[in-house]
Amino acid sequence: MKMKNIYRLGTLMLFGTALSACTFLDTDPQIIPGEGYYTNETKLKYGLAGVYGALSSEALYGNYYTLQISNADDLCYFNNYNSVDLRPDRYNHVAGTAVIYEVWLKLYQGIKNANEYIKGVEAAEIDPEDLSVSKDRYLAEARFLRAYYHFLLAQAWGDVPLRVESATSPNPDDVQIPATPQEEVLKWCVDEIETIVDDLNEEVDETPSRVSQTVAEGILARIYLFMAGETVADIEGLTKQDMYKKAAQWAYEVIHSSKHQLNPSYEQVFINMIQDQYDPVYRESMWEAEFRGDRTSADNWTNGRIGDLIGLKSQSGNTNYSEWACNYSYGFYNGSFTLWELYSETDRLVGDTYKGTDETGDDIPGELIIDKRRLWNLPGYNFQGYSGDHSSGGREISYTIDKVSKKGVLLQARSMYRTPWNYNNQFAMRTIEGLQDVEGKFDLADLVYNPDVMCAVRNAGKWRRETIYEKQMSAKNLYTTINFPILRYADVLLMFAEAVNEYNGALTDRDGQPFTKSVQEAVTEVRTRAGIQTSADQFNGQETIRELIRNERGRELAFEALRKYDLIRWGIFVDKMHAAATNIPTDNMYLNATYTSYAATTYENVAARHIYLPIPTKELAVNHALTQNPLW
Repeated sequence: MKMKNIYRLGTLMLFGTALSACTFLDTDPQIIPGEGYYTNETKLKYGLAGVYGALSSEALYGNYYTLQISNADDLCYFNNYNSVDLRPDRYNHVAGTAVIYEVWLKLYQGIKNANEYIKGVEAAEIDPEDLSVSKDRYLAEARFLRAYYHFLLAQAWGDVPLRVESATSPNPDDVQIPATPQEEVLKWCVDEIETIVDDLNEEVDETPSRVSQTVAEGILARIYLFMAGETVADIEGLTKQDMYKKAAQWAYEVIHSSKHQLNPSYEQVFINMIQDQYDPVYRESMWEAEFRGDRTSADNWTNGRIGDLIGLKSQSGNTNYSEWACNYSYGFYNGSFTLWELYSETDRLVGDTYKGTDETGDDIPGELIIDKRRLWNLPGYNFQGYSGDHSSGGREISYTIDKVSKKGVLLQARSMYRTPWNYNNQFAMRTIEGLQDVEGKFDLADLVYNPDVMCAVRNAGKWRRETIYEKQMSAKNLYTTINFPILRYADVLLMFAEAVNEYNGALTDRDGQPFTKSVQEAVTEVRTRAGIQTSADQFNGQETIRELIRNERGRELAFEALRKYDLIRWGIFVDKMHAAATNIPTDNMYLNATYTSYAATTYENVAARHIYLPIPTKELAVNHALTQNPLW
């Protein structure tokens, strides 16, 4: 296959317009060629693809790191109560848990590939006239990725080996490297990225699969905020205020570039990822892990399970897949009641309304407070179906109308229609597709629309596999083409606001010019897109602003593998997880006791040692210079 070219469409200003996206090269070499190989641009791209390759592995953004390790927070929980595995998303993992080793191994493979690529390209002699961008641009990408992989390691494990040299021989001593203190690794990461950030200003393409200058600037803001956090030791030569200043300045560089905007449609940002499309107009999704196939053939391979493991549950024994409304999904992750409250109650203004449509597309009567992000992330339905017939089961529902007890059976073909969450005769959707009663025993007129039904057990719907979005019908295919965001512009706006608020003093950009965007403007921009109002009173004092920004990050970035590390750097991880364990509604209308009890147990498992992952047992057996993390 040939590389897809993405052309600039500066005059294209159609809402929601998107271009087909793929990884920047359709080859992912597992062995990085050595010195003497890099003689032309095609070979430079080939080797660089191998450095990027770790991102799109199942061990990293395809599943293990993204979902099991990073997505278990106070807003999201793993819902498979039948699982007996030792899992990071249940917080019952141990140092020997295979997933933890696979993530560690893949990150260091990415670092190894980067080191070998950098060494080979630095030694290469290529006529600059034969390159579309400079050799320094390729080296800058590899150096950035090497630093980013180290950041993920230090963020998740704390003290880790810093590997910045390519091994010159298969000498066993090469693996005997002690851990470098976390704060030193993080400082090396920002120093490395700051060294090469300006080399990334040469444009390469319009897809989010390759790192750009603004991506590097946004990631610098993320790392500096983490460095300023409560769990990182003091860094020589940098105060906390220095780090907040740096985070604010780098985030502002992205904002001031005017290369990125919020897409007016929150859901469209994720529909684009579901469809493997890139938006060249707003460019809100700045950097994505891309998955280029669905494993239907050897040349259409992928390692991503986004949408399959996290998404709207969709299962059926019906193998006529052309009738399915949503491709197969386990739907293993739910939004918590804490997340529901963030959308529905916290930081809302009196009279705050969103007039629009509900989950079925119907007009909302009167005034109903709904955050657009809640409609997308925690929809009132999945695709389990009320299937069968009365003799074989169906879905029997008992309810009371005017003190009269009634009983009926609902039928709905599984995975062919949106199945609303329900309790008694109350349903989370007003219009229910394909629904019928049995032998007149159920009066459809009795159905009551209640948008809050089963709000504590709803599937995380951000990357749903509905066929109207995925644009393909598939069998029980566990691997998908759905991309995962690593950095979005909305995140940059909120990081900017947080850093400026925490610095709490006069700030200028890198050129000494005053910022032209305020904290209030940055936060309001995100909230306005969500359809909720913001008042000046919500920016009355540093602590008030701090709480608003933290809540807004939860609402905006839920399920994007960021919340856990936010809680850790804020120093509230254990407390917030334990609070989620007790924040369980008592009304049966809001919960399924099995799921919510399981979620509570998971949250109760969390202890101080879970701030960091254990060093994998297999790694300790090989690298004797390492010692296990404290508390493990």
